[in-house]
Amino acid sequence: MLVNAKEAVLEELFDQYIEQLHMNCKCSRCREDVLALALNAVKPQYVTDESKLTYIKAELVDKQKNTSMLVTLAEAARKVNDNPLCESNRKGRK
Repeated sequence: MLVNAKEAVLEELFDQYIEQLHMNCKCSRCREDVLALALNAVKPQYVTDESKLTYIKAELVDKQKNTSMLVTLAEAARKVNDNPLCESNRKGRK
């Protein structure tokens, strides 16, 4: 099985820093939009099984790599906040 380790890392960071991202909406659609934008902005890093994710996560101990991933996530969150595509926000715009 192939796993994009960056997906797991970004999901974890999103959950850990959701309050600091100042999301106007925290529905599943907005969450997925943020993660999709962030994943498209980073180079994928595939592993052959989930047990190897630990090695990728260990790299985030490096503050520069961790900060880079957080900046990517924050930029994606800002884009989604500026133009949410979820149903609850569309109803409010009509």
